[in-house]
Amino acid sequence: MRSVVYSEAGDAAVVARVEDVPGAPAPGVGEVQVTVSVSPVHRGDLVGTPGGLPDGVSVRALGTEAAGVVSAVGESVRTPRVGDRVAVFPAPGAWSERVTVPAEAAVIVPETVSDEVASIALVNSVTSRDVLRAVDELRTAASAPDDVPLVVSAAASAVGKLIIRQAVDRGWEVIAAVRSGRAAATVRTHFPDVAVVVSGDDGWQRELTRLIDGRPVPVITDAHGGPFVQEILPFLADAGTLVVWGDLAGQPWALTTSDLLMRELKVRAVSISRWTTRPSDIRAADREAALELAARHPELLAVHAAYPLEELRDAIDAARTNGSGTALLKLN
Repeated sequence: MRSVVYSEAGDAAVVARVEDVPGAPAPGVGEVQVTVSVSPVHRGDLVGTPGGLPDGVSVRALGTEAAGVVSAVGESVRTPRVGDRVAVFPAPGAWSERVTVPAEAAVIVPETVSDEVASIALVNSVTSRDVLRAVDELRTAASAPDDVPLVVSAAASAVGKLIIRQAVDRGWEVIAAVRSGRAAATVRTHFPDVAVVVSGDDGWQRELTRLIDGRPVPVITDAHGGPFVQEILPFLADAGTLVVWGDLAGQPWALTTSDLLMRELKVRAVSISRWTTRPSDIRAADREAALELAARHPELLAVHAAYPLEELRDAIDAARTNGSGTALLKLN
């Protein structure tokens, strides 16, 4: 079968290649094999190749999430069944024509959800739900009423939009922070009642101050990182928490100890890689909720384009540069 692999350290656009490799292993006890239809190219899929491979590993397949059809099931598997259309995560090596994963990692896709949307439903929605669990806990600890705003940065990103959708569904007031006018237009299209500030505009701090209107903000969610962290921290209430779930800027934070110390501010990180350590019932509920969100709000899971394996480099470039949706690889 064909698979996207790498065997040396370097930029993914250089070292990733399509190879014919041995087929995915037959599913063992509690496993299923999935014939992959499409798999997203997440930025997170590309960050590991510069570090090379672990000792003793000569080649590794890329990809973490996919949608496809169950082609075989192992012993003791009751669901899903052969022929079921599923989304899978975590699915190491998902940029392959077939993958074998634990049955619990595969969730049946509703008929109303396309393969393309299903392929990006899990990672983004699961991340948003993990972020919101932290936010829920922190707002409860601060006894924050619903009209205390949650400030969401990177609000036009896939995860940002899902955070906003679920926060609004909880009845919370949300203030969206974005970096550009184009991103602001995206948020306003999906959430016309949500206030938006553009941190690339002059006077955005004054506008955010006006919107907060003196109310203590116990939690801000952020995925920009870099210098923006120092710009957004003053809007947290004393003892407030910055919940960090990404690093879009890819730059060091410009913080000193005193930026946190004097007001006892806190930073809490949420990572999709740690989600796999959550209790199994939470993971199962997150997967089911992700597909429900995809069925109700497919517009929040935008696809940029689907590329055949022969256009792997274009897919990687699109994943890094386009802002209109997720780039996909077509496997079958």
